[in-house]
Amino acid sequence: MKTVTFLLGAGSLAAAAAVAMAQTSSPPPPPFGPIVAPGRTIQTADMTNPQPLIPADIYRNGNVAHQDLATFAWLEFISAVSPNAPGARGVPGGSFASTGTSSTPPLVWETYQHRTELLPCNVVSGNAAPTPPQPWGAKPTYVTTVSNSSPQMCSTISVPGGNPYNNLDEANQIGQNILLFPAVPGKPNPATDPQVLFEAKANQYESNYVAQNYQKLIPQFPKFHFSPGITLPNTTVEVKAAWRPLSSIPANQQYRYHVANVITYGGTDTNPVPKVVPYALIALHIIHKTPNYPAFIFATFEQVDDFKNQTTGAATGVYYVPAYNSVAYALPPTTTFPPSGQTVTNPTIKFSTTAPMAYPYGTNGVALPLGATTSIPGSKTVNGVVTVPVTSPVPTVPEVATVNKQALAAMQKIPGFGQKFVWQYYKLTGVQAIPTNDETTRDFYLANIVVESSQPGIQLFRGFPPITAGVLNNQRNQTNVIQYQTGASTLAPTFTSSGGCQGCHGVAQTQNGFDFSFLFFGAAGGGFSPEPKGVPSAAVAQKRLVQKKYLQK
Repeated sequence: MKTVTFLLGAGSLAAAAAVAMAQTSSPPPPPFGPIVAPGRTIQTADMTNPQPLIPADIYRNGNVAHQDLATFAWLEFISAVSPNAPGARGVPGGSFASTGTSSTPPLVWETYQHRTELLPCNVVSGNAAPTPPQPWGAKPTYVTTVSNSSPQMCSTISVPGGNPYNNLDEANQIGQNILLFPAVPGKPNPATDPQVLFEAKANQYESNYVAQNYQKLIPQFPKFHFSPGITLPNTTVEVKAAWRPLSSIPANQQYRYHVANVITYGGTDTNPVPKVVPYALIALHIIHKTPNYPAFIFATFEQVDDFKNQTTGAATGVYYVPAYNSVAYALPPTTTFPPSGQTVTNPTIKFSTTAPMAYPYGTNGVALPLGATTSIPGSKTVNGVVTVPVTSPVPTVPEVATVNKQALAAMQKIPGFGQKFVWQYYKLTGVQAIPTNDETTRDFYLANIVVESSQPGIQLFRGFPPITAGVLNNQRNQTNVIQYQTGASTLAPTFTSSGGCQGCHGVAQTQNGFDFSFLFFGAAGGGFSPEPKGVPSAAVAQKRLVQKKYLQK
């Protein structure tokens, strides 16, 4: 196993041009499936379809049924976890049913381009320079950025036998938290407990967009943003996956997880050491921009044992280590969008900065943490490291629960279905589609227990949560989504202070000009740096946060 570091010379411009030409000969991307109509339900035929396709869209009217949105999400999942066609990437090559009983990799979504393939590191004369994505259809090549190198250097990740499709180069939740499963529930030991790792990927439509426009994707500063902001194609799909070590799961329960050989990193931030290890999938985000939903449809799936082991009935004790020392709140009067320079008035919301509460659908209100992280209920300090138990305050909305039951019933009719059919152990957590200021609406606070784990930062998030000088200051009513009208409408865009996944990704739209995608922080050859496992020192955590550029003022 080795990491090869190199500087790209002047010849890289010619190489980039050659790669760009190669992009034009890439295979055509797969089509999408039919638009989801009102009342559509999940059927066994969807799961035995030999080429299940992600639906192109779902109808939109003034009152789209949340149950239909949940059906749309499940149809996406059915396609995404089907086997990939041999010799292709991102193309279904078999049925959902076939991967339920066979561990033959890879799945369709796993062959999407990793963020370091989509936006690789590239250096010319010591400076980052625009470069196209890796050619679609090629074997995975991960060209990363040497962390905090000055002048910038690039590193190509290489492991014996060739790179697998899963490259777990993110060791925290957008710079906010490290997530761990305790070896002994209730007794956190962040120095040795198994850690959750992450990766982000994009489909061929987004890769083609970058290949056609990479030379124009030049950030402006001091805040990293595009001006004007970009507009991704309506066919854009991105995924984010969370994984835990297979070795952290009892052997007699491992059949309940999709398992893959993945790249993880040891060593240090400046000298990461790649290693291929079997990991278990515990969560999958799918975000999809469609003609009817230009603010994307956000869906997230969890493995059912993440929070409470359904086999034993015991809580897993999953916990996080925050990258901040305290939590505060603010209600700013206005928001300025750097990509356009426009300033808008923030909405008036029901919120107290001194007695903070959130009001998710189906609850009477949830108290939010305030002050030192050591004061959060259940927190423990272990050898100087603050650990906080993950909570699950938002119940699954009834419509999502209904579709989960429909999907399970459809699975149970698949020929050969049995205890070891793996996808019965995954569930839809929720789905968002239409931006709103109303926190009491269904799935306003859409969050995945193992991807968005901290209440104030990303689990019960709305507005904008930058970390400054060790303080997570949630600017609770900040406008974070511009909702452009669809079709032939001539109405002006609307502005919302949204929550959950849509609100978080909306920050990338309104503050960075990225059209709901955080991947473009790697544009113009800046690339991404892999993060080794382990709880970093405060200094390293701060450097990672700055380098990520996420959610900063």
